[in-house]
Amino acid sequence: MVNHRLVSSTSFQSFNLDPPFSNFQFVERQFSSLPAARRLFSLSRQFDGKTLVIEDIPAKGVIASENREIRRHFNDYEMVDLKRLSFWKVPFKRKSSLLFRPLNDLIGYALLKRDRIPSRNIDRWHVFESVFLNNPHEHNCVSANKLFSLRVGDFKFRISGIMFCQQNALNKACAQVGLRSLCSLHIRDTDLPYEHINQLAKDIQPFNPADGLNVQQMRGILTSLGVKFRDVDYEQSTEAREDLPYQKFLYSGIESGAGALLGFRLSGPSAGDRRHIIPFFGHTFSQDTWVPNAEIAYFHVGENTKYLPSDSWVGSFMGHDDNFGSNFSVPKRYVTPTQAEYVVEILNNGVNYSGTVAEAIGIDYLYSILPNLSKSQNVWLDRLINYSAAQMVVLRAISLTKSEFLKHIGSLRDWENNRENASMINILGKLVPDVMWMVELSLPELFPSNLRKLGEIILDASKSPATKRDFNAFVFARVPERYIFLQEIVNNAPSFLVAPSAIISHASFYRGNL
Repeated sequence: MVNHRLVSSTSFQSFNLDPPFSNFQFVERQFSSLPAARRLFSLSRQFDGKTLVIEDIPAKGVIASENREIRRHFNDYEMVDLKRLSFWKVPFKRKSSLLFRPLNDLIGYALLKRDRIPSRNIDRWHVFESVFLNNPHEHNCVSANKLFSLRVGDFKFRISGIMFCQQNALNKACAQVGLRSLCSLHIRDTDLPYEHINQLAKDIQPFNPADGLNVQQMRGILTSLGVKFRDVDYEQSTEAREDLPYQKFLYSGIESGAGALLGFRLSGPSAGDRRHIIPFFGHTFSQDTWVPNAEIAYFHVGENTKYLPSDSWVGSFMGHDDNFGSNFSVPKRYVTPTQAEYVVEILNNGVNYSGTVAEAIGIDYLYSILPNLSKSQNVWLDRLINYSAAQMVVLRAISLTKSEFLKHIGSLRDWENNRENASMINILGKLVPDVMWMVELSLPELFPSNLRKLGEIILDASKSPATKRDFNAFVFARVPERYIFLQEIVNNAPSFLVAPSAIISHASFYRGNL
């Protein structure tokens, strides 16, 4: 299929975005005051955009596919217009100037499509897709990114970001566009056609694509595409709203760079039974938040097992809302538990269980290991033991590949600038699985301010966890100055082997693409 981002244009116009250029006036005149189009110009302003390029392009690839699908539903459908917009950090006027533009001058692009159906009195624009740079604000954490190739004028460029897609209420609703946005991170075919999404849904249950997708269809589509996930349908279990809060699943998918989806019921006098679903891919990190220290009851795994989850420092989740545009921050508790209908945590390839489960397993294993850590001459190890006993240890679960983990452990430097021995890293390379959960261990005064940790518990992410503790997923744990390996389990009691680590104090937590 032809890549719709790389087609040659039939026109080229450049606009100087400096005053007196008016974003409002331009969107009103060109795109019928479309809110998602306004958002494009707002994102450009955040990067001090200087130049807008608009090109007319033909419908190719997935756009031609969409046109065919709509025409099957509406005989008099026609695509009236298709524009490619690109926003730039530097001023220029001529197409030839693009020859000298470095890749980092590109802020973002958007494909805006105008559809008309005379018999339905429909004539409207929508953002077929867009990709913008992530806002580099110091509190923004976005580990999910995809590299997209784009033609502007006669030249090819690349930009990294998260695809935004908008519904048109003809062949796609919020569910289809949310799926396409996140699936672009996980499948090779980043040009996933809506025709294909809708056909997969129809194989499960006949439906009108304009009405969106139900839970069974979303599950079937993700499974058919080979995208692993864990989800909770809150309509099927009211207790899950409290026992399995949606925020935990959003955070887990986001923190591992896989993304997540949240479906919720609208409220208000005119809401009726309407629902909406939006994709999330990042969060804000509030280092000075008061909540973790102020809360008396933290996240409970069992009656006698508590800890501080790292999402306690999350202020907002970052995602797209196809009604308004891309790259918005949504306060962590803005959607109430009673409004939440469905949550999907996307899992990275090879991962078989949720990060929320990894945290629960991690804290259980930590408490099993603690008796083997009682004799210590290391002040940081003693602090970890004391904070764990007080149930104040901070846990953060990240899914990693073997190469990502070995690169991370090899890059660690503790406060005294010690690094791990190469021989130990070689040993770990023979022990760690191809895909794992790394459950980082930290302290409430160390994690948010210093962005550092005291160790980690490594779990095999490919092994489905048992309902009872069996250490089947346990690979090893690292704490200051020590590695802990499982030796044997006798009468349900584990015993461990201890090996030295050259890292004797705290080191940076995993940053990935943050």
